[in-house]
Amino acid sequence: MARTGKKHDMTAGNPLKVLLLFAVPMFLGQIFQQFYNIADMKIVGMKLGDNALAAMSSITSVFGILMGIANGLNNGCAITVARMYGADNTKMLRRTLASMLCINFTTVGVFSIIGLAFINPLMVLMKVPENLKADAKTYLTFILCGMITTMAYNMCASVLRSVGDSRTPLYFLIGSSIVNVALDYVFVVRLNFGVGGAAAATIIAQALSAVLCLMYIIKSVPELHIGKEDFVFDGALIKELLAMGLSMSLITSLVSFGSAAVSRANNILSARYGEGVITANSAARRIDGLIMMPMSTLGMALSTFVSLNRGAGHYERINRGIKGALSVGAAWCGLGVALLYGFGAQLVSLITDTHSDTVIKFAVEYMRINSPFFFLLMVLLVFRSVLQGFGKKFIPIITAAAELVLKFFAAAVLVPQLGFLGICVAEPAIWTVTAVVVATVYIKNMRNMKKEII
Repeated sequence: MARTGKKHDMTAGNPLKVLLLFAVPMFLGQIFQQFYNIADMKIVGMKLGDNALAAMSSITSVFGILMGIANGLNNGCAITVARMYGADNTKMLRRTLASMLCINFTTVGVFSIIGLAFINPLMVLMKVPENLKADAKTYLTFILCGMITTMAYNMCASVLRSVGDSRTPLYFLIGSSIVNVALDYVFVVRLNFGVGGAAAATIIAQALSAVLCLMYIIKSVPELHIGKEDFVFDGALIKELLAMGLSMSLITSLVSFGSAAVSRANNILSARYGEGVITANSAARRIDGLIMMPMSTLGMALSTFVSLNRGAGHYERINRGIKGALSVGAAWCGLGVALLYGFGAQLVSLITDTHSDTVIKFAVEYMRINSPFFFLLMVLLVFRSVLQGFGKKFIPIITAAAELVLKFFAAAVLVPQLGFLGICVAEPAIWTVTAVVVATVYIKNMRNMKKEII
């Protein structure tokens, strides 16, 4: 089979240059995907005010869980797709795609039905303030009804990436991000559809991405075409797909469930500080996430880099790649800290369009406490990715489980005792503990492996 898209040879050339070239397309994809959420926040804050923005923010973690499941499930299944594609086994490739499609539709149906059936208890569970419940419920209802578009795009994009094409999904995502911003303006500002309009804009934009990816596959990747003869029940194949997909979903879901627990605790604090604390926490977390996004994508690139070079026996090259990643990471973290300390308030106003002193005060406090610990988060991301590249599959699950436990502890103990300060110190404490755990496991494993790096 001919590969679609451009491939990078990560076993030759300058290690750091290769890593950066491989990471940039993934980084751009994540940036434009964030535009969905930032456009919602900016336009909703500008048109509907802080309460509507707080309503959306109060259930952001739920949306994060859904996105994590969609990404994890499809990225996991795509590993099997890539194996079939690499083996030039067209029959099993198409059967795999058919099974993957069935798994996606089943997952969408189950989660949408359960979510809609229990949406009111979910509002109670998340401790959404009474005056925000109507808007929060409207927004979440739209998201649940449109979850099929999220799953469809993630499936199409992960399949294209698995056969060597990482650029086409990016192009379509950029286009749909522009559409998302335009529809946000039309639905919320011009047509006064409220928070439901913001959610509808996101759903339509994701649907556009999915349709464009599907049309491209139909036109340009004939080996991915499936027919009714490919929908054959294959127990072993479905078991493999579920094992890969659910394991990756578990990692993201554990972290997201922990974040939901902290978000719930933060929602409770609105009774003490006002609804502005909800918007502040959501805005600050988004800004922190954008600042550290290059590190997460560099980590994903590093995992692939280590795996390929380990197979080629290029251990000194791995060492150079790790040192380069740590150097770039340290420099980027320093820049991020300076940016947040110098322009934190302006960034909060930029993405929320708020003029509330309460929102800006709490958001800036959160970022100034969190940002100095970016260096530890960077170390965690780098060494966890290196361990994944060396085939240590359980380390991400262990650290994700540790994050879940620690976030529940923060929500149950730190926040009631320290108030918003507890929200601010929760993640720095978690990064510190998990970074130490991953570094310890890394050193222990590398010492026990012949010719490996310490």
